[in-house]
Amino acid sequence: MAYTPPNTFTTATPLDAADVQGNLDALRVYLHEQVVGADLRAVQFVDGRHVQAPEWDPIRGLQHGVSGWQGSQWSGGAAVRVSFTTSAITGRRYTGAEQWVQQPGTGLTIDIRAPATILFHYWWEVEAGPDDGSRGPGTSDRYSYTAPYVGSVGLVIASASQEVVNNTNGWSVGTDAKGADSPYTYIGYGQHDGVYLDTTTGPQRYTVGLCSLSTIDRSAVLNWGVSIEVTYL
Repeated sequence: MAYTPPNTFTTATPLDAADVQGNLDALRVYLHEQVVGADLRAVQFVDGRHVQAPEWDPIRGLQHGVSGWQGSQWSGGAAVRVSFTTSAITGRRYTGAEQWVQQPGTGLTIDIRAPATILFHYWWEVEAGPDDGSRGPGTSDRYSYTAPYVGSVGLVIASASQEVVNNTNGWSVGTDAKGADSPYTYIGYGQHDGVYLDTTTGPQRYTVGLCSLSTIDRSAVLNWGVSIEVTYL
């Protein structure tokens, strides 16, 4: 409907300030809440399609992601760049207390704009052992675990952890071959990967990454990769 002022004025009649303000208030309400396309001239730019609220959510369905990676290679034939995950760092081997620690450089932080589904991809290559010493909780097989965390290392997703078992048999020192006693692909070496699915009611600052827990004296992550995808609901 068209705008109709609630108060009218007659020529040569004194104006009342409250009536003038009432007309201004009514006009403000009309402009902000009640303008319809029929009240606008079709030949002008400002017509119904420009002032009506959109019928779609500009955030819903939008996807954006962040990725990070690190490659650790032999450098000059003398050194290897690795991220250590040994029992000395996690504390598990010596004290018997479980203590997850962050894998350096694997954390991502992203600002979530609205309720969303979050998909966290990760992979790593680890070298664990051999470790056949007598220190710590027994001399049986020991393990190095890697798991995702959300927010902080204190919020580990233990159900998504993966393990690498120590090569307790040590090294084979035969005449023709020297190396780990068990195959690399079976014990102590190899690549692992996983996906963790999460949801958030947003908006929030969201952090996710990888952490480790190890009972192995010598354990190190050689290479790793992490990425995150966010799809708004």
